[in-house]
Amino acid sequence: MSLPNDLSSRSQGELIRIIYEQRDQIEALTVQVAELRSQIKGQGPKQDSPPSWVKPNVKRKRTGERKHRTEGYARTLDMPTKRVFHSCAVCPDCGGLLGTPNVSYTRQVIEIPETPVEITEHVIFKRWCFSCKKRVVPTVNFQGIVVGQHRFGIRLMGLVSLLKEACRQPIETIQSYLDIVHNLHLSQGALINMLHTVAEKGKPTYDQVKQTIRESSCVHADETGGRENGKNRYTWSFSTPDVQFVVYGRRRNQEVVADVLGEEFEGVLVTDFYTAYNIYAGFHQRCWVHFLRDIHDLKTQLKGRHPPLNVWAKKVKVVYEQAKAYVGPNRSLPVGKQEQERIAKQQVFQDQLRQICEPYLTRESPMSTLCGRAISYLSELFVFVRFASVPSDNNAAERAVRHLVIARKISGGTRSAKGSETKSILASLFGTWRLQQKNPLQACQLLLSSCP
Repeated sequence: MSLPNDLSSRSQGELIRIIYEQRDQIEALTVQVAELRSQIKGQGPKQDSPPSWVKPNVKRKRTGERKHRTEGYARTLDMPTKRVFHSCAVCPDCGGLLGTPNVSYTRQVIEIPETPVEITEHVIFKRWCFSCKKRVVPTVNFQGIVVGQHRFGIRLMGLVSLLKEACRQPIETIQSYLDIVHNLHLSQGALINMLHTVAEKGKPTYDQVKQTIRESSCVHADETGGRENGKNRYTWSFSTPDVQFVVYGRRRNQEVVADVLGEEFEGVLVTDFYTAYNIYAGFHQRCWVHFLRDIHDLKTQLKGRHPPLNVWAKKVKVVYEQAKAYVGPNRSLPVGKQEQERIAKQQVFQDQLRQICEPYLTRESPMSTLCGRAISYLSELFVFVRFASVPSDNNAAERAVRHLVIARKISGGTRSAKGSETKSILASLFGTWRLQQKNPLQACQLLLSSCP
């Protein structure tokens, strides 16, 4: 048996002796470990009782229940993408040989790689066929690499779209980022053209989202202001827990609502009290948060100096809290009986609110306007009692439109009708991916790679 060079200084007999000694130690330790395990489990000989002067272990009584944290505060280590091993070849003190290495400790360093731009030039050759007497040129399939005849790849287009829509960065900031980090010099027109291309390829998905809205059982809608080439425009958002549809409109009227929902929508529409949504004749749930907020603002305006207003506001809130606390009928009942009970319960709450608000319709009081609103929309205030899946507020629409409001404050709006259309499509795509908890960059790249 040949020995390694680093062990040539030791004799073979000495190494064999060391091996046998270590084997004996291992056997002795194995027996000792087995005895200790049996003692722990109560299967082996019991340990001697402690001396009399040793105090027994007594559990302290706690006055309150101790809260055990379910998660530690230590930072979890990430999965490494690369490992670098460090080990001494010889002893730094005496220069002697070292044994088998064991891990002493690890340290993670998180760093971003240097990412200069990658420019790939595809060279297509043509060759002469002596049999056919013609030149043969290969057909190269660039699907999954680039869209159409563009010179920018789908990863670059996806990154620009992500920075513009999901990260809400202006074109100038994106231009500076690509220049500084990736050493890529692009004009603003090239970046805008990328966004138009992504919106064009995402138009079928955009139309599919609109169709999904029409087929949904419950839709949240809200609108906010916008700017197009210095003129006032409006941004409308229609969303469900899974998709979001955004559209820019020149007007803030019923035509937009009718165009988006169409004639096939038969679900519940959840909105605030804006009259443009009155065009929908189906089930409608008005937002209670808006109604209670207006009551609070009225109380704040009068500084609490109107006792009848305070009493009326408290009664309205009690009715709402009772409606929210309604857990529904017994599920052992038939479906028809459950629906009848929910309809009856909805009517009960409507009658209670009517009795509270009707006395103030014929007299001058600070709450007359709000009482008139409650009576006008009485049939649309307790629809959430009839349908268990319908919320009593429009917070989902408020959260969906918040991203659009922040983006408008940063950019100031769009500059053309085409820019508004591109903004609508990108906001719908990235809003839908955000609701579906998808990686927006990967989803955008997958969308572009599927385009022929």
